[in-house]
Amino acid sequence: MPHFIFLIAHHSILLALSIKCYNCDSTSNEECMDLKRNSAIVAETCTPSKMAATTGNWLADLTRIEYFGGTEITVPMVCQKIVAANENGDTMTYRGCQLDGGKTDPCQIAYGKAKLQRGVKIEYCSICKDDACNGAPRLAGHPAVWLLVGAVLTMLGFPSRRLLL
Repeated sequence: MPHFIFLIAHHSILLALSIKCYNCDSTSNEECMDLKRNSAIVAETCTPSKMAATTGNWLADLTRIEYFGGTEITVPMVCQKIVAANENGDTMTYRGCQLDGGKTDPCQIAYGKAKLQRGVKIEYCSICKDDACNGAPRLAGHPAVWLLVGAVLTMLGFPSRRLLL
């Protein structure tokens, strides 16, 4: 009976620590730049070994945080999305799993590493903690959306000067 209780508790902890993230990069799969509902890319359960296996391009290597050795451990994970350009001007989108750094922001680490690389510029970086949260499009990259929002708010008189008086 104690062994059964241990297995249930262990499984519950693993479920609490697991998160499903999209894992892709636009150099090997163009759909990664803009995930659509009909995309073949699906969110996968994150593990440190899955994160360690994501390599082979300059942006994935830039996002790698080496906190542990090669053994499988149970650690909280988050989802990450980065859009960056290299020295040739090639823009790439990377979506993947990342270790939950607690007070350490993985995006700040990536920005710091990018400064050390010649010609690499991170245009956007985000961390999120919900399943499949790194699949959303980046509104900040679409100025037309913000222009439209501003125009609608202006037409509606928001913020109204009467409210400010």
